[in-house]
Amino acid sequence: MSFLDNRTFQAVVSAFWLAFLAVLGVNIISEMIMPEEHVVENFGYPVEVPEVAEVASADAGAAAQRPNIIPMIAVASTDAGAAGFRKCTSCHAVTADAKPMTGPNLHGLVGRAVASEPNFGKYSDSLKAIGGNWTYLQLDDYLENPKHLAPKGTMSFAGLKKHEERAAVIKFLMENTPNAPPLPEVVEEAPADTMAEAPAEAAPAEAAPAEAAPAK
Repeated sequence: MSFLDNRTFQAVVSAFWLAFLAVLGVNIISEMIMPEEHVVENFGYPVEVPEVAEVASADAGAAAQRPNIIPMIAVASTDAGAAGFRKCTSCHAVTADAKPMTGPNLHGLVGRAVASEPNFGKYSDSLKAIGGNWTYLQLDDYLENPKHLAPKGTMSFAGLKKHEERAAVIKFLMENTPNAPPLPEVVEEAPADTMAEAPAEAAPAEAAPAEAAPAK
């Protein structure tokens, strides 16, 4: 008697196929009764993201927070400026007739045309594009971060972040500039009038009514 003729084996195979056909039939019938309308491709809820307004540049933000350097230069110490300028001596000289180093000689810098040192020929186009003369406010901006005014300049100096230190260095550069331009006058804003207008005088009280005439 072969294995295929065994009744137990035949019963197991028959039960398997009956179960398979039953499951297949249920799936077919369920699709006919409740057809799938659509397939969800994305899960979750759509979220509308508003357009982000263009953020103001860091340069504008720094300029808005920078105090007026002019009064600070006026009271700054030249000795403190000389100490602060030591950070620049690896690239710049400041004495008259000194030869250019990695950077130009800064003697006579204040009020001088930008990128105009005749003995230095390595100015970047970004620095030349500033134009005009070195004013006190421009020096303050440039010393805080050279990339503010010359974004593609070749100067790798990170800048002087402390306002007092920049003011002292500019004072030192003034001392090393023959006939340096005078500091601009600082116009103080008039204090706001905090006195409120005096309230109008109260109207006088109405006269008391006349006494009633006595009864006759």
